[in-house]
Amino acid sequence: MDKGLLIFDLDDTLVHSKIDFETLARWIRRELVERGVVRDHLELETMSVSQLLQLADLFDREHGTSHGAEFWRKVEEAEMAGMARATVEEGAPVVLAELKARGFTLCILTNNTRLVATTVLQKFALDQYIETLVTREQVSRLKPDPEGLLRLKEKYREQVDRMFFIGDSWIDGLAANRAGIPFIGFNCREPRDVKMVANVSNLRELVKLLEEICPLEEGGCGG
Repeated sequence: MDKGLLIFDLDDTLVHSKIDFETLARWIRRELVERGVVRDHLELETMSVSQLLQLADLFDREHGTSHGAEFWRKVEEAEMAGMARATVEEGAPVVLAELKARGFTLCILTNNTRLVATTVLQKFALDQYIETLVTREQVSRLKPDPEGLLRLKEKYREQVDRMFFIGDSWIDGLAANRAGIPFIGFNCREPRDVKMVANVSNLRELVKLLEEICPLEEGGCGG
């Protein structure tokens, strides 16, 4: 086959949606403590927004409450506001077109909703290069859980020889490590001991790295 699969994270990898995750996370942490979902704020400090939300969902299932639904609405409001201000990563349309032309299968795994993801991809005409888009509605557990990556791995395992996941966050890297998929960091500033093939700073560096790893002129990853 000699084919390669590239799975991209979306936000802060291919696009920049300007979502203020830090402020959002602080608000959720405060609410979790004030509502008695957890007692100690410190145990929440290292958690991502997706992990905080799943903590609330678990509490709701166990106690018959609905804190998570309110938190999710807040997140969706922030996502829609961020989408309106979104910008595209420099070179993304050209690089994706080039990678697809050279035989790579391109997919996206994001913790965003399908509405947010498809809207921003269409805004920058990136959707035409993506074969499969996996959003949070399609998984029961978000990154850093490997569920989404494992689904893509199973879907393409007989079609490609090698696959890589490219993302900006430790939650992307941890999901990749857990799924057994090589991880390429993209300006990953807080790796948290995640195993990486490399940590590139832009899409052109990614192309150069793939040229070293995979015979792009043959359209994939040999050996």
